[in-house]
Amino acid sequence: MMNINKNPTISVILPVFNSDQYIELSIKSILHQSFNDFELIIINDGSSDNSFEILSSYAKIDPRIYLIHQDNKGLIYTLNKAIEIANGRYIARMDADDLALPKRLESQLKFLEENKLHLCGSSVQLIGAGIGSWHYPHSHEGCEAELLFGVPFAHPSVIGRSEVFKELRYSAEWSLVEDYDLWQRAWVVGFRMGNVPEVLLRYRVHRKQTSALYRRQQAQNSQRIRSRHWQQLLSAKLGISPTEAQEAEKDPWKTFHLLQELKQCYKGTEAEKILQHAFLRLCSHRLHSWVLDRTG
Repeated sequence: MMNINKNPTISVILPVFNSDQYIELSIKSILHQSFNDFELIIINDGSSDNSFEILSSYAKIDPRIYLIHQDNKGLIYTLNKAIEIANGRYIARMDADDLALPKRLESQLKFLEENKLHLCGSSVQLIGAGIGSWHYPHSHEGCEAELLFGVPFAHPSVIGRSEVFKELRYSAEWSLVEDYDLWQRAWVVGFRMGNVPEVLLRYRVHRKQTSALYRRQQAQNSQRIRSRHWQQLLSAKLGISPTEAQEAEKDPWKTFHLLQELKQCYKGTEAEKILQHAFLRLCSHRLHSWVLDRTG
């Protein structure tokens, strides 16, 4: 069913694949948001369980839902298709097994506009097999520094200006780390990012483990993006050439000294605190990547 409002403030994009156990709660958590000027684009990616029947029943009763059924194409294709048809000024991610707290959209929209950001996530509470919560940098500078180590957002918590997603899209080259690649490329072209400090999403952790093959691919792709950001951040902040930055990656002593210089660029900011233990974090990632390369 098509959304009645052709120009909603927010397009929530929700890919679904065999999620009949959780999808109702996920949909309800969006439909019951305090901010209601949105369309909910749901793409059923060839589910073989009862997901489509559940989705169809909700599409019949709420005109904000735009439901599409397709053969299984995978997450990246599905996300990009949803981005292509999104009509909102903002695009918000949602996963089929997570729960948005009632003021998620309202709080993030306010945070985006007040801080003149292009992308915004939030803290998340772990549910399912997970316990506790995850917190991410609040400021753009903090996210910029965090990109040296990994993602600055919980992916399903992100909302951003539609031009970010429509200009950049998710890349099929970076399967399993498509979000990390997107956020890093967004930083390169100057989009600003941050996170609402409060928990606005309940993030489901599953006991099912990714296969060893996928873990290896994920780790190797992540390290490629870390290396890319290392080189580009040093160039932007310290005027270091890509070749020099690349050489420093092989030399712990050079890495240590460049990180000390980098910290000075962020004096008194959240990023300075994030970089406090940067040397150990970077060396740990690089060592892991080195081991994977030699045990393939």
